[in-house]
Amino acid sequence: MTQKNPHRFNQFFFLYIGVALLSIRLFSCAHWGTSFERGKITTAEPQLEEILNDLSKNDQSIQTLKGRGTFTLKAPQLDTIYQLHQSDVSFRRPDYLYVIGRKYTATVLRMTCYKDEALIELPTEKQFYYQRGGEFFKSSKTRVTPLDIFRETFFPEIWEKLPRSKILLKSFDAEHQKAIIEIYHDKHHKQLTRRIEVQGIPWVLISSERYSNQGELIAKSLRERYKVTPEGIRFPEIIHCEFPLEHAFMTIKLNRCSINTLIEEPKTTLSKQKDRLLRSGYGPVDIENP
Repeated sequence: MTQKNPHRFNQFFFLYIGVALLSIRLFSCAHWGTSFERGKITTAEPQLEEILNDLSKNDQSIQTLKGRGTFTLKAPQLDTIYQLHQSDVSFRRPDYLYVIGRKYTATVLRMTCYKDEALIELPTEKQFYYQRGGEFFKSSKTRVTPLDIFRETFFPEIWEKLPRSKILLKSFDAEHQKAIIEIYHDKHHKQLTRRIEVQGIPWVLISSERYSNQGELIAKSLRERYKVTPEGIRFPEIIHCEFPLEHAFMTIKLNRCSINTLIEEPKTTLSKQKDRLLRSGYGPVDIENP
């Protein structure tokens, strides 16, 4: 049996992750919005429902996102720190993501995710990678796609749909107005799915940890320096993401963004776009035999 080359697979996979995560940071930029001014709760302890309502309302106010920015990606499998500059992203809920990645002035990557398909084009190498369905974080057997990664970092939960019997308010730091919330797979609180830290008020997500069914930490993210749009939508100015099992991290920054502007979906399926690339001389990335 032919075995996969782990270096090539991980290199491409983390580029895949990093570009998906670029989109997250592209929405919170210092050139629009105002500084986030926090209030202070007047009770001894916040109400869980109030926290979840704030998180839900903010997320639901975001339907589309466009932006430009840069990100830094580092993983042991990569020879160097990978950077994409002045790269563009478009995202439309619930299932469309388009990214153009640039290194200096050259376009080195285009990525489209639509429904259950993903297509990555590498123009300078005349190669592409097409995927239907998900990949796995090998250490945790957790299926993820670029859209999953995007949602995990920026829209980690559909807060209004979480069963309240599976959520616990674990602690509250009144001095810093921070609370720790744990989300469980079961109502008996035996299997932890996610731990988040929020800060109010209004409440915003400042850190998130996602756990596998085996109890392994799959992903963690930190958010800093929230901004507020004229519409009252809150965004972090800095996001740092880690995937501990894969020894990878991303720090994402941006310089321009817009929200809830018109974004059209692809006019053809990604499989047809893949066929077009083949006809134009592109070759598929061979994960098995690079």
